[in-house]
Amino acid sequence: MDERTVRAVLDTLPDVFYAFDADGSLVQWNDRLTALTGYDDSEIEGMEPLEFIPEEDEGTIAEAIHSVLSGDQTETRQSALLTKNGEKIPFEFNAQRVIDANGTVRGFVGTGRNLSERRERERELRRQRDELKTFNRINELVREVIHALVSAAVREEVEQTICDHLVDSDFYRFAWVGDYDVVENAIVPRATAGDDERYHEVVGERANADWERPAETVYRTGESVVVRDISEETTLTAALRSEGIDRGIRSGIAVPLSNGPTMYGVLVVYANRTDAFSEREAEAFEALGKFVGFAINATESKKLLTAGAIVELEFDVADEDAVLVSLSRQTGGTLILEGTVPLSGGNFLYYLRTEGVTPEEVKQAAETLTSVDESNVVSSHADAGLLVLTVSESLVSLFVEIGAKVRTARAENGEKHIVVEVSPDADIRTLLDTIRSSHPDVELIAKREVDKPVETQSDFRQSFASDLTDRQRAAFRAAYLAGYYDWPRKSTAENIADTMGIAPATLHQHLRKAEEKLASAFFTDRRE
Repeated sequence: MDERTVRAVLDTLPDVFYAFDADGSLVQWNDRLTALTGYDDSEIEGMEPLEFIPEEDEGTIAEAIHSVLSGDQTETRQSALLTKNGEKIPFEFNAQRVIDANGTVRGFVGTGRNLSERRERERELRRQRDELKTFNRINELVREVIHALVSAAVREEVEQTICDHLVDSDFYRFAWVGDYDVVENAIVPRATAGDDERYHEVVGERANADWERPAETVYRTGESVVVRDISEETTLTAALRSEGIDRGIRSGIAVPLSNGPTMYGVLVVYANRTDAFSEREAEAFEALGKFVGFAINATESKKLLTAGAIVELEFDVADEDAVLVSLSRQTGGTLILEGTVPLSGGNFLYYLRTEGVTPEEVKQAAETLTSVDESNVVSSHADAGLLVLTVSESLVSLFVEIGAKVRTARAENGEKHIVVEVSPDADIRTLLDTIRSSHPDVELIAKREVDKPVETQSDFRQSFASDLTDRQRAAFRAAYLAGYYDWPRKSTAENIADTMGIAPATLHQHLRKAEEKLASAFFTDRRE
């Protein structure tokens, strides 16, 4: 094989090829070496091995060359390949000595493999492993926060708990929860934790008509805002970027605290590291924001249940999109909401009593509404009756979702009058904003505080017992003690009736009456 053919073969190799003589001069190489180092053939010929090696790696390569020339082992070392312009490329070199027929050492040959892609893959794998490890720890942190929020009794405790837990972890520098303040006309902090050297205050002070701070954007749009690298964030002014960097803040996130349509505020978190809020981490924070909104809603609802006084709000509604308004306008009758039952998936059952119109006519009109999924007549007589609607979206369900208790709802002549109850410290402005965002024609006509006497268990039992006859009370208690209401039942109605010396039909009649009175006592508001 001639020299030209040998050179052509060497040039097809994916790796660098080199051959040095016994004096350490480069005598053979392929195009891969010249392409990577930047030397041309005339410059590279005769160069010594260590001229391709940076100073910090010369020791290990010199040791390997000595081992190759003095023994018959192949040596492999990792080092950087030094290019003509001083660039250092990670390489893995291997070499084997060459001897002639007389056993004389003629030099050594070897190949070098560029490790750049491998190193990049290894870095990417390490980054992914680190990101997964961090994401798992953040998920664990989120679970811990959620667990802590379950026991929070009031809204203030919910807000402070989430800030404290986030900052107590190793991930975040500062956290605050803010809500819109009517007097300040801005988002103001309600709870804070950590130390950001007043950066959140500086951001708030710089907000103006030409620039909207991220927390206000979240409150306005209901969408999260993520700053992965503050030094490159174009939504911040240059001055704010500089001040954040000076304080060691590198990234941040702002997420809405909402439950259904109600916005309870914004959670803002700062971190000392860039890219602290990847796409997956941002999703975890958004889920956390929804749970915090749910927790706040639950504490507000709990206040309503336990408050010694409540606030009644009266509304007039002429919005055609309101289900009862539309139905009364179409049928000309009066519709009275007897009660609602929540279903899975966010739907509600509406039990409507009709006056001046048959439930069949209302059912026919309801079938034309997109928000009514199903309608069924329960009872009907003359021009009145009861029907049940399965409703996906309505004003009443909106009140329920935001933690208000719908006390009465009545629609006639295309207009509805609705009374709801909220706790004394409920944010009426937020409630009105939420309602009017989808029903702009709702008008608040009255607001009043009403005493709400507390009924104890003993009061309830005494009131319920007084509504039963002696025979009904005896039958109900006998059925309970005999395990009639256990699952599976420990006694049948026939067994109990035989024990009491009455007919099974009579026992069923007594139980039916007692159960009806119990349901009425439990589900009817006893505040009057």
